[in-house]
Amino acid sequence: MHINQTLSLLFTLTAAPGLLHAGSMETGSIEHAAPFFAERLPLGIDGEKLGVFIDGLDAPAAAAILVDDLGVEETDIQPSTVHGWFYIDVSSSAFFVDRPLLDCLDDLLRLDRFDMVSPVYLAGDMGLPWMPTRDVIIALDPDLDRADASRLADALVPGTIIDVEPGGLPNTYIIQTPYSSAIDVIDLVNRLSGIGPVVYAQPDAITIHRHFLIPNDPLFPQQWALNQSNNVDMNGPEAWDVTIGSEDVAVVILDDGAQQNHPDLHQLPGSTFTGSSSAGEHSTPCDGHGTAVSSCVSSTINNNTDLVGIAPGCHTRAGKIFNAIDFFGFCLGFLEFQDSWGVNGISWSASVGARVTNSSWGGGSPSAAIESAYQSTYNQGVMHFGAAGNDGSSNISWPASSQWVHAISAMASNGSLASFSTYGSGLFASAPGASILTADRTGGDGFGSGDTVTIDGTSFASPYAAGVAALVFSRDNTLSPADVKTILEQNSTDYGSSGYDTLYGWGMVNAEDAVLAVDVEPDCPGDIDGSGNVGVDDLLLVINQWGSCSSCIADINGDGQVGVDDLLFIISDWGSC
Repeated sequence: MHINQTLSLLFTLTAAPGLLHAGSMETGSIEHAAPFFAERLPLGIDGEKLGVFIDGLDAPAAAAILVDDLGVEETDIQPSTVHGWFYIDVSSSAFFVDRPLLDCLDDLLRLDRFDMVSPVYLAGDMGLPWMPTRDVIIALDPDLDRADASRLADALVPGTIIDVEPGGLPNTYIIQTPYSSAIDVIDLVNRLSGIGPVVYAQPDAITIHRHFLIPNDPLFPQQWALNQSNNVDMNGPEAWDVTIGSEDVAVVILDDGAQQNHPDLHQLPGSTFTGSSSAGEHSTPCDGHGTAVSSCVSSTINNNTDLVGIAPGCHTRAGKIFNAIDFFGFCLGFLEFQDSWGVNGISWSASVGARVTNSSWGGGSPSAAIESAYQSTYNQGVMHFGAAGNDGSSNISWPASSQWVHAISAMASNGSLASFSTYGSGLFASAPGASILTADRTGGDGFGSGDTVTIDGTSFASPYAAGVAALVFSRDNTLSPADVKTILEQNSTDYGSSGYDTLYGWGMVNAEDAVLAVDVEPDCPGDIDGSGNVGVDDLLLVINQWGSCSSCIADINGDGQVGVDDLLFIISDWGSC
């Protein structure tokens, strides 16, 4: 498509009154909905809180302005982990008394003290906070010429392009608009989304999600998920007789980071996308979930320390895309992030050669940009897993509900679905998720006072499934995500109704059966010397090593003898191979 073909569309859009004008908010005619591709997802509004953005001031100076201008107490001000943003509890402020919150927002702008104001919207299946920023992410038809796409993006969205193709997403731009009203931003993106060459438009929103964990004490002396007497487990030790995993296979844990010097994690340095730390390290007192999740995959084997993960030979890498926040004084499992952080973290997983990611979070507003990043990296060979959710319902939370993410439910040690586990249409499989012994942040920084903790949640079922996928990739790293999906489907342990069902999916992931199902036999076993041809040289190797020989390369069938059976491989494969 050439840009001239979009001129009529552009005229229509820019002719809409106020669409490209940064002015006061006309709240009466605005649709309070979050765009998700061409869909409109309804938004609620928290009537007692709002968000304000003050650029260029540190938190104490900004707080002083809020106290002076709005009459709120300092205890009613919660700094966001997104620089410059603050949540304000206005329930006791005289500025807002006896007035609907939306009616007060224009008055706030007239104070000329704030760079942007926003209601605190409630979004997603858990009704979690969601706030537009002044930055807009717009994705245009990938078939557009890049120069034309840039011109069109610049014409459709007022402001300054601050990022081109974030995370490698084609013809995608982040544009800092001049708007001071979140409602104006919502109006803009809802008008643009899904129209003509616009694949999606959305705010680079500040989003709250939840971890899918439920702390549970006391600690249990064994990891039933890997091995137990009733055989309701993933057959970890049996799988390790085949492979403990390859260091060439990495699993990226998209979460609140991981303790980079943890003594029992087999990991490579991560990366931080929130600006709050480096190398994927935790940065807030409430961070720690990512360490526990990582341990399900890569706790080190045979080091006389605490635990072992399901894929202990593989590396995990922390992609810190969230900050776990103390929301008005409490660590409640709330995760704050911007959509662009998620896009960059997911895309980073492909750039560092990871084969698997895990997302043990959800419940907030879906994001078209993040959905696109999952799709793009899946197409590059990265397999994604996500926690189905912990509300016991039949509605799987996003992002696990994405077609590019494999949703995992949680099982209890007796072989039943865990009481808290979400299930439903689109579920891929299940894995242990109740009373799971995991690593904790060391010292007093974690969920408990020790270095391990027993926790419930699909947060831990999902990385177990991701770890089994990593074992499969370790057997054959040329496999595609679709190949591994088929192997897991066909080799999980069936529970519930025979075959696929929406409680357990294809069943509990079975590490032993999955790794044994990988065909690692060479296509041409008679090519002993690896020359690409079976001929005299290979025959001479068999003759020269004839007899009992447990370590000879001519022992093709591995029976400890070089003999007739091995000679038959040579005859069968003779020629170009």
